[in-house]
Amino acid sequence: MVPIQLPQARRRGLETPTEPPTPASAYAVLVRLAVGDMVVYGPHGAGPISARETRIVSGERREVIVLTLENGLSVALPLERARKLLRPLADEAALARVQSTLGADETASTDTWLKRRQNSLAKLSTGDPVGLAEIIRDCASRESTTSRTGAKATLSPGERELSTKARQLLSIEIALVRGLEQGEANTWIDEQLARTR
Repeated sequence: MVPIQLPQARRRGLETPTEPPTPASAYAVLVRLAVGDMVVYGPHGAGPISARETRIVSGERREVIVLTLENGLSVALPLERARKLLRPLADEAALARVQSTLGADETASTDTWLKRRQNSLAKLSTGDPVGLAEIIRDCASRESTTSRTGAKATLSPGERELSTKARQLLSIEIALVRGLEQGEANTWIDEQLARTR
């Protein structure tokens, strides 16, 4: 397993509310956006803020936040946009909600694949850890069901891709919060899913 390759970062200024996570804009006042702060950028993942710079954006001088993601990708966001899109890492209370969600005994949705995909994309776009856990749980539930004919259900390639992306984002965040390798975080996810299977 490959450990998360991110520089150490401070978590100061990243108080997390006790309410369930909502879109990142709800965290705007909670994230100071200082260099070194660990933040999550929706469906792109987590990483430290590596710089705050002044740049010319659309002909205007604007302050930008530079975020370094786990794959080495750097993203620059104008400060106003960063305040709307970035959120702090989940805390242990949020991970307890993730654990509960993964372990919940949910029946597979009977919605059409298009509706399921739209719901999953909406959850994925926020990067909310509970929403990611719901995607993973629901896809695992669908894979473990059998049809009336006794055939094992399979995920469409699109659903499998969404589940894989959700698992990647969630495992990275769990690894960063708990100081684990990503493989250990994936094992933890599997253990929670197995509680109801």
